[in-house]
Amino acid sequence: MRHKLAWFVALLLVVAMLQGVSATSYSKQSGVNTYTVYVNGQKIPVLVKNGMIQISNTPGMDRKEVFMAVNRYFSLKHKQPTEISSLWYGPNSDYEKRMAFSIPHQGDVYISAYASLTIENDQFSVVTVGGYSSAACWIQPYDYWWSQDYPAKDLTLGVGLKFVAVSGSVYVSIPPGVAFYGTSDGAEYSITLHNTDYAGVDFDNIEATAIYGIWRVEDHTTGSFYFGDVGENTDYIQGANIIKVRGQG
Repeated sequence: MRHKLAWFVALLLVVAMLQGVSATSYSKQSGVNTYTVYVNGQKIPVLVKNGMIQISNTPGMDRKEVFMAVNRYFSLKHKQPTEISSLWYGPNSDYEKRMAFSIPHQGDVYISAYASLTIENDQFSVVTVGGYSSAACWIQPYDYWWSQDYPAKDLTLGVGLKFVAVSGSVYVSIPPGVAFYGTSDGAEYSITLHNTDYAGVDFDNIEATAIYGIWRVEDHTTGSFYFGDVGENTDYIQGANIIKVRGQG
């Protein structure tokens, strides 16, 4: 086992050097972790305190390139060998449905929220997710097995993704063309449609980065429905929640 571990550590160092970043020294004082990282041959001091990374000024160097290189180092540092590969526990989908109300001589109106969430890429410190969320309403006629459209006057679909780090802050990156906007620790989506029975969104490549790793990912999908002049209570909300937690297999 020690022999395998030694080869694994050596492989990580080789890969890191090929990517233009390596660490040559490390010290720990008063809860502050100090690293010396080489980026494209230049020495970059890196401090990590309470899960927050601090990179000194790097005149003449592209800051994004420095950040990406340092992030690659920490990703490699925390990447786990296949013998203890990381698993994610939690459902891929959570479908919740309930009867909202009945229409005399027509049928029962149902409202629903649906969510699916997939871990598309996992490098421990960098986790990429994708998924699909929707909200729908329909009428189930009495004595029939099929359903009929039953549009809501207003239908709002809301999706909230949340990433929880092992320690420290989370940086969220959303690719162009994905209609989510970033928050301090996640991404959110909202749309309101009129006179319709369905709203949905498909997304992928939403990335979260944390120095010490991402250990929990959440998807909270909510459908809000306004049906107008049907009974006294015409506002309904339905939700589907997915929580994935990193575990050791």
